[in-house]
Amino acid sequence: MNTMETIYEVKGTLCKDFIGQIAYTVCLDKTYEELDIEFSFQPQHFSPEDITPELKNQLTEYCKKEYDMEAGSPEELDHAICHEMKTEIHTLASLNDEFIGCIHRQLTTRHMHFTHEEATEGCLPVDKIGGVLKVTLAVFSVLLDNTEYSLTVSAR
Repeated sequence: MNTMETIYEVKGTLCKDFIGQIAYTVCLDKTYEELDIEFSFQPQHFSPEDITPELKNQLTEYCKKEYDMEAGSPEELDHAICHEMKTEIHTLASLNDEFIGCIHRQLTTRHMHFTHEEATEGCLPVDKIGGVLKVTLAVFSVLLDNTEYSLTVSAR
């Protein structure tokens, strides 16, 4: 069995509070039988070291000002900060300007895999894997500065 060949690879760093889209366009030099788009990022959540009294105060004040919400107990606040707040980035792909998939899963590493017969959940099988591939990162929330990500496109 032939192994997958890396066609394109990029790494980047996002700053805290970035919201937006980042699009990568890759010209596929031939027609392939199989395509894999791997996206990963880290960190997704605050670590215990990130949770300072200043951060707690900042978040408490923000919730009061923006949502008229009071913080619960210190334990509830710690749980919300550590487990409910997250960096959220989703991937969307199109081939020759036609939608082929979008993954909205809370995973720090995910694959969008395509053949002419099957595809990852949230994606569509692709008859002809060739032409212009566009991968868009939809960034909804970034908790921390220096959030690293990587995108790798492989094919066979």
